[in-house]
Amino acid sequence: MAESREDEQLNGRLVAVAVLGFVLIVPPLLPQFDRMGQVLGVPVLAAYLFLAWAVLVVLVALVAGTGGRSSRR
Repeated sequence: MAESREDEQLNGRLVAVAVLGFVLIVPPLLPQFDRMGQVLGVPVLAAYLFLAWAVLVVLVALVAGTGGRSSRR
């Protein structure tokens, strides 16, 4: 069964979010936040990981939203 153009766009956007998630946690970027400092009493690395995770969750929610389509069958 052929996918519609909307499904192809959705898949492309989800892949882009997955790539962004990978880039945010790969070793070249991650050590930049591995410092002794704290943000609101939380180590910088933990704060960065939580923030990156939260951003990815929000992006997936925005991308995978129903987009006007009914979720009922």
